[in-house]
Amino acid sequence: TFSLLAIITPWVAPHDPYKMRVSDFNLPPMWVQSTSAPGVAEYPLGTDRYGRDVFSRLLYGTRTAMFLALTAVPLAAFIGTLIGLITGYAGGRIDAVFMLFTDMLNSLPGIMFLVIIVLIFRGLFTPSWVHGLFTLIVGFAVVAWVSLARLIRINVLQLKSQLFIEAAVGIGASPWRIMTRHLLPNVLHVVLVWIINNIPVVILLEAVLGYIGVGVTGAVDGGEFTVVSWGGMFFSGRSLMSRNPLM
Repeated sequence: TFSLLAIITPWVAPHDPYKMRVSDFNLPPMWVQSTSAPGVAEYPLGTDRYGRDVFSRLLYGTRTAMFLALTAVPLAAFIGTLIGLITGYAGGRIDAVFMLFTDMLNSLPGIMFLVIIVLIFRGLFTPSWVHGLFTLIVGFAVVAWVSLARLIRINVLQLKSQLFIEAAVGIGASPWRIMTRHLLPNVLHVVLVWIINNIPVVILLEAVLGYIGVGVTGAVDGGEFTVVSWGGMFFSGRSLMSRNPLM
């Protein structure tokens, strides 16, 4: 549903989400009929402090959230699957070093680690047109691959003792062929479930990071005027909690 909404947004959004209308700022939703600033049907959910249509921005924020989720999660899944296959099949010192490294990463809260990555790398090597998207994608991939890699490793350790793997080793199959042709198809169900479960996690993280000002838009430095995101809308709506709580 969200993917379909993201696709059709340009055709269903009633207004340009970036266009500011000074005469229509901070309008309430259309069902609020106060004497000072009554809502109008033209803006179903009202407008923000710059006169931008909230409903249109909400719809366009879907595109940002889905693009982020459908890019970051597969990237993290690719990294986690590759590392999990290699460490699980290789075993020995490689596996021991991997477990030590992942234990170190798991000792840090994931969201704190993600905030650190975003604050350090945002703006250093990303062009202005991505507006923090690339940094968030990379940051999530760096944080999230660990959990999938550990799941894949456990499954590979169980599969290594199966007869079909021993037969492949016996006929001289290379480790890479065993991992890609025999092990990978048997762990794809784990990867698929992990991807499905983490798509909403990424969307929620984007909103949380945007709320504290380190999300896609970089709302603290004016990025909210150049890209629409749910997190950026949360950030800009904090100051209107008493006057316009819907924001």
